[in-house]
Parts: sequence; structure tokens; C-alpha cells
Amino acid sequence: MSLLSDPSVFDLLNLFRHHWFLSRDWLVSNVASAQRTDGLSIDRVEFPPMVHTHLMRCAIKLAPSVPTAKVKRVMFVYLLEVLNGDGPESSFFAPHRARMPRKRRTHKPREGGV
Repeated sequence: MSLLSDPSVFDLLNLFRHHWFLSRDWLVSNVASAQRTDGLSIDRVEFPPMVHTHLMRCAIKLAPSVPTAKVKRVMFVYLLEVLNGDGPESSFFAPHRARMPRKRRTHKPREGGV
């Protein structure tokens, strides 16, 4: 997880998408206020101070060398993605299996299925 010396907002957003799992249910249960657009997607959200602080600490831990203001802007974009259902799915916790090359047959299979 290495970032460029001055990562773009897209680099940060990709970092959050790949390294930070946020439960949508947990976020919804901790929302203090939210607003939707006419298209029914959430476009503004507020959290209680303790939740906001917790989220900021998690985001800064992922990108410690990036200015806090930039991390905060990108974090809220990511939070809106998760709240609108565009965030990572449960596959975040699925184990990643390394693909091993298959062994090729060196002989003809037996006839008769035995």
C-alpha cells in the first residue's frame, strides 16, 4: 500500500476502495443527518462527532502522508459511495486464492471410469 508523493483524489479513492471495508449498516446506524437528491442517491451526510473522529482516524491511518483536508474530502466521497450501495461488497473478506497452473495429463485417461 504505497502512495505517490502527491496522490490524486482518484488514487486516494482507489486506496479506500481496496483497503477499507465499511459496513453500510453500521454507517446508516450512525448517521446523524442525511439528504437525498431527486435521483434518490444520498448526497450529504453528517455524523456525530465521535463517529466522525473515528472515521477520520481510520482514513488518515491509510494515507498518513496526505494532507488531512484532502483525505477528508475523499473519505466523504467514499462514504457516500458505500451509503448509496456503490461500495465494496462482501467479497472484501473473501480469501484471495493464488492461481496455480494445472498439471497436464501425461497419459490417456482410463476407459470405464475406474
